[in-house]
Amino acid sequence: MSQIIATGSYLPDHYVSNDALIEQTHIESSDEWIKQRTGISGRHFVQGQQTVAELAINAAKNLLESLKEDISKQIQYIIVASMSSQGLTPSIASHIQGAIKATQAWAFDLNGACNGFVMALDVANSLSRAQSSGYTLVIGAEAMSQIMDFTDRSVCILFGDGAGAVLIKHDGQPLRGYRSQIHTQFDEQKAIQVPILGPSRGVMKMKGREVFNFVNRQVIPDLKEFVADASFDYLISHQANERLLALFSKQLHLKSSNIPCNIQHVGNMSAASIPVLIDQMVQKEQVHLDQSKTVVLVGFGGGLSWGFIQMKL
Repeated sequence: MSQIIATGSYLPDHYVSNDALIEQTHIESSDEWIKQRTGISGRHFVQGQQTVAELAINAAKNLLESLKEDISKQIQYIIVASMSSQGLTPSIASHIQGAIKATQAWAFDLNGACNGFVMALDVANSLSRAQSSGYTLVIGAEAMSQIMDFTDRSVCILFGDGAGAVLIKHDGQPLRGYRSQIHTQFDEQKAIQVPILGPSRGVMKMKGREVFNFVNRQVIPDLKEFVADASFDYLISHQANERLLALFSKQLHLKSSNIPCNIQHVGNMSAASIPVLIDQMVQKEQVHLDQSKTVVLVGFGGGLSWGFIQMKL
């Protein structure tokens, strides 16, 4: 079976606490108010001209440096999930390809918003199973601070920047214990959007109540069905809001220890949430990449899109 053999992540050096965010943006809020409603105490932001491609490159390099040999020339696919790319072309994946000299790779981006990493990993599994050797690099990377309106309290308190990566080693088979379910539907209510034209060009708009209703009405029932007969060690969810994680725990009758959470210090990093959390779990030795743990990944967000993956880590 193919296997995820390495992980990596990168968070910008600039850390912004709730109090610092309030002071810088002059929004009407407080540290306690933000923590009660989101579980977030702070987040990392890019500074100056730092791009989302740089975040992704750093995550990829951190992963590759953890390996005993240079496998860059053996990487066949580089897939990047992001909704905050600063340009239409070249892709973030192409920037990574150049930076790590993966000259044999087929590199492309995928925009599934907060469900992007789950979608990218599902594509990666489909591509990887056709290869008997080589590797696939899958990255979720976001510079959400560059597409936010910092006068909009409902949005700017939630998001952070960062990138996470996983490396799949091919052997002509799918990932061990792999099954998935991906859904999309048109967002008629425009609950999450980043327009490219008009006065709000490039600025994220989100209707929090609509997003919550979408998760409660659509995501949770589908997730219940997906895990109905499953046995797993961890539910690794997109870190949208600590309240939603608590709702998952209640609705699925799971202990909080089975739903890892890092939102307190990184915020909602959209497509980067899941891979950064996986890498942090590896660093804490909660998972060892020896396929001894069964995990369920849960993504949901703009599109609207939602998806689940069960596999061994």
